Amino acid sequence: MIFPAVLALTLLGCAAPPIQGDAPSPLGDGVWSGTLTSQTISPDDSVAQGTSDLLVASCKGVVRIWARDVGPQFPDSAYVRLGTKYRVQSLPDSHMIYYLHAAPTQPDWVEIQTYAFLELDADTAALQWSRAVNNRDIDGAAHGRYFFSQGTTRLTRVNRACSSKLME
Repeated sequence: MIFPAVLALTLLGCAAPPIQGDAPSPLGDGVWSGTLTSQTISPDDSVAQGTSDLLVASCKGVVRIWARDVGPQFPDSAYVRLGTKYRVQSLPDSHMIYYLHAAPTQPDWVEIQTYAFLELDADTAALQWSRAVNNRDIDGAAHGRYFFSQGTTRLTRVNRACSSKLME
């Protein structure tokens, strides 16, 4: 399953700080788990549904997000780390975790992912995810030029300690 998001571009606008590495987060140490229900929207407005198990890990101010596809078509799916160099902006119990990515060797593929992470109590959170991909080397009218994905889940804190294995 491909993970995608569009709201990020509107929320971040031109005022986003340059992405240079992980920035400390006020999100407390621990691991959160939940199952994300999502949809991917293609340029022709077709929609594909998906489900993924998520782990959100925070350790000493650094955030990592892991996902694995769920369903009978993915019997041996393993967790895969999503994104790099996350930035976090926070207000009380509310965090926007995001990254912008374009590989130096392939700047034609630009990706934006955002996670709105709302702490509801000490052990429960709600999460909204979005992804936008702009495949700039493909003609603007071609299928696959861009797509958006979005989804939501409720998360449960499954560990209050740093997990060095998830922070690799």
